[in-house]
Amino acid sequence: MNFRPHFKMRHGLIAVAALALIAPFAPQAWHAAMNAANPSADSAITGDVRSDKAGVMEGVIVIARRSDSPVLVAVTSDAQGHFAFARDDLKPGQYDITIRAVGYELAPTQVTVGTQPASLDLKLAAVTDNDKLAAQLTSLEWLNSFPGTDAQKDVMIRNMVNCTFCHSLERVARSSHDATEFLSVMQRMLTYETDHSSADRIQLAWPPQPLENLQWFGRDAKPIANWLSTVNLSNGRTDWSYPLKTLPRPTGAATKAVVTVYPIPREMSVIHDLDVDSKGNVWYGNTGWDFIGMLDPKTGKFSEWASPNALPADHAPGTDRIVGVQDIQVDGEDNVWVAIGGTKHARFNPKTGKWQTFDLPVIWKNPFLGPVRPGETGLWATGLGAPPEGEKRHEQAFRLDIKTGQLSKGITLFDDMPAPKDPTHKNPLNYCYMMDQDANGDFLCTAPEPSGIVRANLRTGKARLIPTPTPIAYPRRGYRDPQNRFWFGEFYADKIGVIDLNTDIIREYPVGVKWISPYYARPDAKGRVWVSATGSDRLLRLDPKTGEIVQYLMPVSYDARKVVVDVNAAKTTVWLPNKNAAQLVRIEIPD
Repeated sequence: MNFRPHFKMRHGLIAVAALALIAPFAPQAWHAAMNAANPSADSAITGDVRSDKAGVMEGVIVIARRSDSPVLVAVTSDAQGHFAFARDDLKPGQYDITIRAVGYELAPTQVTVGTQPASLDLKLAAVTDNDKLAAQLTSLEWLNSFPGTDAQKDVMIRNMVNCTFCHSLERVARSSHDATEFLSVMQRMLTYETDHSSADRIQLAWPPQPLENLQWFGRDAKPIANWLSTVNLSNGRTDWSYPLKTLPRPTGAATKAVVTVYPIPREMSVIHDLDVDSKGNVWYGNTGWDFIGMLDPKTGKFSEWASPNALPADHAPGTDRIVGVQDIQVDGEDNVWVAIGGTKHARFNPKTGKWQTFDLPVIWKNPFLGPVRPGETGLWATGLGAPPEGEKRHEQAFRLDIKTGQLSKGITLFDDMPAPKDPTHKNPLNYCYMMDQDANGDFLCTAPEPSGIVRANLRTGKARLIPTPTPIAYPRRGYRDPQNRFWFGEFYADKIGVIDLNTDIIREYPVGVKWISPYYARPDAKGRVWVSATGSDRLLRLDPKTGEIVQYLMPVSYDARKVVVDVNAAKTTVWLPNKNAAQLVRIEIPD
């Protein structure tokens, strides 16, 4: 296959020539050689990072790629400018070395890893060309650089879907469209299915809307188009009339991580969700194709299986199908559950390689699944249940007993819920987004539009909404911890939320960075909470005891809709599905 992406990807997307190229990499334990100040036989490469402009440089991402492999391994320089790669992270061979440090560049650099530690000092040069600097900015840095009011930026970025869901704002900044042309671009973009489109499989989400009253996910598109035409290179401009603002490099704890990036072999894939089984294997749903896949990090080997919604090429016209697998969950017995669209969920047994499908009484369902932890037997789904004849359909929650296959009676949601607090949402979509269950097995979900958490009792059939303290916080996705607390990202509020499911009290933790857009929150065994953020390429870590936020800068541009913590790993290990760049990203933190 030789597909080309229809979106721009930067910072290390490398085509995979063969699965065998990945196999030589099997990063293992974190070693004492993390600090280059104390090189030992366990080190593969140690060195310092400096520049004439800044001297010793902390927070520079140093990236190593062996010449015969697409896998990237990255570490970050510390306060003394030191960096080190552990020997178990880099096998012998020739490596290309690149860096990520906005405002700086490194001349082509190679190093040979052998039986003895290699010493490599890096001398960075300051970027003086505005065009080169522009290529290094994240979408958040572009947004900070754009002139305009917070209200103008809010209209675009505080949206269920915005430009950065598929590409960098660099594409917008480099364009030469006027306001009218931007409307046409937005009209065309609305025909793409953001979570399923790939270079080969473009899905028409709906027919194009008329330009005269174009709506961008419930908002008037004209003000957005007008503003975008003032921040790009329209009207014959050859450079930006505003300074390019950059975010600070990582410091302190944010420099202590090893990040490994595994490109997906199947081109071009779109990886929305993943999960990890008890053996450490990483399962992912491929929303660009009708497949699920698995990575064995110990060997670097990828495997994949066709999903139940994959239909033969000669399938009958009009057959109901959805391209790709979106959510994926591994249960306590290492069975893999997927949402396959239409009216079905499916379970894959890795031991037998067989699928089993389960019908749901819905005409549309959320493409997410509730997690199924060890010891839990229920999986929740939502959809529009079939009502009595002549009555209106209502969104309902259904519990599937994964042992018996029995489905509960639907619990009607939102009937008595308050109207959304955002007056710009004239036709609110009162729907559940990310689902989970409390310690009793009862339903809960995030409700973005009314901005709260919905809880429903299976025995009484009653549902209620607990609103977020911050209005219009737009809670997105999250996960319940062992203390019966559900953590979630507040996408519009730039906060991390948690609801105590024993008291219904919600507490919020500010991230401290405007428009960083927290998306998915996942607690680990030490009580810290890991949060993906869109448009900044930064993974966030919250310490609830102190409120401290650590921002880990990734070596690649990433868009992760999920965060998974490998609870069986020897050290803190976090996985991200890099949706648009078709990568699996592993972050290992020394404990």
